[in-house]
Amino acid sequence: MDVICIGNLNFDIRFHLSEMPGAHQKLRCDNTTFSCGGSAGNTACWLASLGVRTGIVGAVGNDAFGKAQIEELSHYNVDTTHVNQIGQSGIAVILVEGETKRMIKYTGANKYKKIDEYLLKSSHVHLSSNEKDVMEKVINICQDRDVTLSWDPQELFFEELVTSFDYVFINEDDLKRTTGVNEIEGAAKTLESNTLIVTKNGGGCVIFGDTVHDISSFNIEAVDTTGAGDAFDAGFIFGLQRKLDVEECGILGVACSSIKVQHYNARGGICDIHGLEAFLQKHNICMKLQKME
Repeated sequence: MDVICIGNLNFDIRFHLSEMPGAHQKLRCDNTTFSCGGSAGNTACWLASLGVRTGIVGAVGNDAFGKAQIEELSHYNVDTTHVNQIGQSGIAVILVEGETKRMIKYTGANKYKKIDEYLLKSSHVHLSSNEKDVMEKVINICQDRDVTLSWDPQELFFEELVTSFDYVFINEDDLKRTTGVNEIEGAAKTLESNTLIVTKNGGGCVIFGDTVHDISSFNIEAVDTTGAGDAFDAGFIFGLQRKLDVEECGILGVACSSIKVQHYNARGGICDIHGLEAFLQKHNICMKLQKME
């Protein structure tokens, strides 16, 4: 493996709305989709499609949703040997209004991930939102080993663990909500981190490391932002695997998320390296992405 992703594997039920419902309000919608999702699975599928040898650690139910999840991951050539099958699959209900979304999650089988030295078969381990005990097990296994770590905490943020990771991804809203500071740079300064990557509303990102890099968006009109952060993470990690600098990694992350938001479903728009190169060329960015050996 080049990269192993750890996190939830959910079946997504998505409603596309013209407005969000209020309390006790019933709305009808003309567009709904059903698909496999879960942040770790989404990122893994993107990475594998881009040619990165990718594995995943997670758990699904002994049900049709779980079977569909494993089949789709395998379709993208993600190694599923460490996907546990037990109980009922995790479910996510997602309400989408343009670039705004609200989500309800049922954990289900996701609580039964098995963390072991399988992780050491990779050069990089990426975690999405995970319980604290899972995080600590991963850190204990990988610390002092030749394995870099990245983390996209989403709703499960543990500030005391931030310095254990080489790269931390967080979106603008979660950063402000977590720190209580309503400005990106000021909020970032309150967190002690190695490299902090903040994805901005509407696209683009700011990278806080040895220096600060502000990456512009591609001004893409979004039809569905579900999974956009997961696509961003994949693009950035793909750049790390190519040994690019963090600014170039940020550009790749923004490119992948921009491709994703033009498609419905969490895994909509997943492309290979040729599709990514074509997108970059269309936007006048010359970046040679050589095939990995």
